[in-house]
Amino acid sequence: MSATVLVVDDEPRAAQVTAELLRRAGFEVEVAVSGEAALDAALRRPPDAMLLDFDMPDMDAPEVLDQLRRGGDRLPFPVLILTGARPASGDQVLGLERGATDYLLKGVDRQVLLARLKTALRDWRGGRAVLVRGRLRIDPGARAAELGSRPLRLQPKPFWVLYELALHEGVAVSREELLRQVWGTSYRGFEHTVSQAVYAARRELREEGWIEAVPGHGYRLRIPS
Repeated sequence: MSATVLVVDDEPRAAQVTAELLRRAGFEVEVAVSGEAALDAALRRPPDAMLLDFDMPDMDAPEVLDQLRRGGDRLPFPVLILTGARPASGDQVLGLERGATDYLLKGVDRQVLLARLKTALRDWRGGRAVLVRGRLRIDPGARAAELGSRPLRLQPKPFWVLYELALHEGVAVSREELLRQVWGTSYRGFEHTVSQAVYAARRELREEGWIEAVPGHGYRLRIPS
């Protein structure tokens, strides 16, 4: 069964162009031309992924993301935000912190768009392996982690930072690599956001020694002795 993508754009022509591209690539597609219509469509038939225009007359992307979360800490499906201009760093931070999976410029090469969408779907469906590092267990498919028998209550970005560090256990992972893998960007203005996510992961682990800073580079996960 092919994946269903909900394309949300208040410019009907742009929405139809994107929809046709996705249909030719084998996706089922629905189109909504406002934030409210997108929420109605997602409630009626939840898609496998959403391509969401950042600026719309009735609500912007972060507002749509808030409504989709319904008070929870996880979106029901991956959301890739489309923007007509290079997004300001503040807008990117806001969208990503509200749970967006990725940012793309409208008009991006079709192969790039399809690749980023397929990657988001694969990761969301649990294409990554369960990791066990000492007493730490991370299940990316369920987006669940536990230390011993204690569940770790992590927001999405701290969870994926912890996963990336565990994936490269014992090896220093640069802030730039964490930005690429977790936030989907190489913009250095996000480095403070990386630090915040690491702090949140450390706080939830509640034990020293799991995540150590590598000055001038990034962070490393070690199994405490």
